[in-house]
Amino acid sequence: MATPRLDHTVAHGTPRNHLGLALHDSQIVCADGFRLSVLAPDPADARLLPTETLEIGFPTQRPEPWTRWRTYLESDDEDDPTESVYLYVPVPLVRGLIEAHGGEAPLLPRQRT
Repeated sequence: MATPRLDHTVAHGTPRNHLGLALHDSQIVCADGFRLSVLAPDPADARLLPTETLEIGFPTQRPEPWTRWRTYLESDDEDDPTESVYLYVPVPLVRGLIEAHGGEAPLLPRQRT
């Protein structure tokens, strides 16, 4: 199953401003409507690319399998997994989550960069 936005993020990173905020939309939308934010190291730090782990934020549903995902929670609060950030998540686990939701949805013309 193709994951072009994820593959691009892994290979090229997430450009950031001087405050460390992403310069472009980092959200991936899946075929079934599931959404998640995916951030990689800044490409200015080329020694970290391609990356092996990602920062995932604010998925629209609890990521499954939960027993694996909860170990990457930034905080110990498991009450609202959709309002959480997951740190140092292995790329294969992220790819598996996206594929479980039907893969990446095609970008609309206005979303292409």
